[in-house]
This record gives sequence, C-alpha cells and structure tokens, in this order.
Amino acid sequence: MFETFNAGARQTPYPAIVRLKIALRRYDGAHPYHVTEDCSGTLIDRKTGMIVTAWHCFDGSMDLTQPPKAWLQGAWQDLRLAANGGSMNNDWAIAHLIDPSIVDRPEMPIVISGLHPGMEIRMVGFQRADNNHDEAEWRQVNTACDITGHGDFWVESNCQLNEGASGGAVMRVEAGQEQLIGVISARSPLGSVWFVPLSKLEAYLSPP
Repeated sequence: MFETFNAGARQTPYPAIVRLKIALRRYDGAHPYHVTEDCSGTLIDRKTGMIVTAWHCFDGSMDLTQPPKAWLQGAWQDLRLAANGGSMNNDWAIAHLIDPSIVDRPEMPIVISGLHPGMEIRMVGFQRADNNHDEAEWRQVNTACDITGHGDFWVESNCQLNEGASGGAVMRVEAGQEQLIGVISARSPLGSVWFVPLSKLEAYLSPP
C-alpha cells in the first residue's frame, strides 16, 4: 500500500530523500544515444552533501555537459559521483553536492547491521504521478513491508515500488527513529523489491 505526497520537499515526511537526474550516454552496439535516468537518493551527511543512491542510475558514460543533479531548494543542484559499486551485483553509489552549503534539510541517520528476515521496513522514493511517463509531476512515495531473505548481492523484501524509486531509502524504525539501512536496487522476478544493505558500502560512509 503506497502513501503519496504532492507537497514540496520541505513539507514531505522524508525531506532527506531527494530526486536525482543523471544524463548518460549509452551504446546500442554500434551507435551512442543519450538517456536521462530519474532516480532517488538519500542525504546522509549535511556537511559534505553526501547522498547515497544506486550504481545503475549512473550506468553509462557520464554526459560531461550535464552533470548529475539533485532537486533541492526548488532547483537542480550539481553533483559529482564520488564512489560506486560498479555493477548490478554491487548496486550502490555515493555522490556529493558540489555546493553542500545549499542543504536546507536534515540528514538521515544510518545503521549498518542488525537486518534479519521478518524485520518490518519502510521504503521511500520518488515516482511519476500515476506512473504516467508523460506526466512531469513527481511524488514522494513510501510503503511499509518486510525483509523476506538474503541473497548474495541483495536483501530481499515483499515491498512493491515502481520506476523512479531506484536509489531511494530503505529504513527501519528503532526507538521511534527511522534509520537508513539500505538502497533500493532491483525488482525480483515476482515484482518485489530487492535492496543493497549499507554494509556493502560501509568503508565509504561517515560513522553513524
């Protein structure tokens, strides 16, 4: 069951989750073509402007004329890709705002360990209104669900989300506080969502 929010980022329940737009160049085997990836990300460090997201959002040659961007303060803000897992089997990325002084919202606290099947989680990302690709409006969407298992590359869940939420937040609630535990990655053959746990990128993260 989705909850959707049309309000501005300052008024959404999860201001640390932001929209991302990444301009890429890919190849069809012989010819290059341009594509724009719409994804989500989570701000985890205000001081450095660190945002965690999914590697596949950056899968392709970066279009250097159009740096990756995050929607903050009502405008697209430039990012630089700092580190990434390099494949769908290690589907995480870290980007930094070029100018972190523009950050106008709280960061999301993180936790690295303690995940187990049956744990209730919440996933949050951005999706097009009514999943209509002709619709310019995007909405923040969140859903409550559970961890169902662990694979070699992902943690499995029974969550349901649509395109655009990739790179968004997977959270648990501890003592009434929501904490980031992973990054939305892929859809299973059955349509549920798999995510990358933060333990995969622990070496690159600031201490919680």
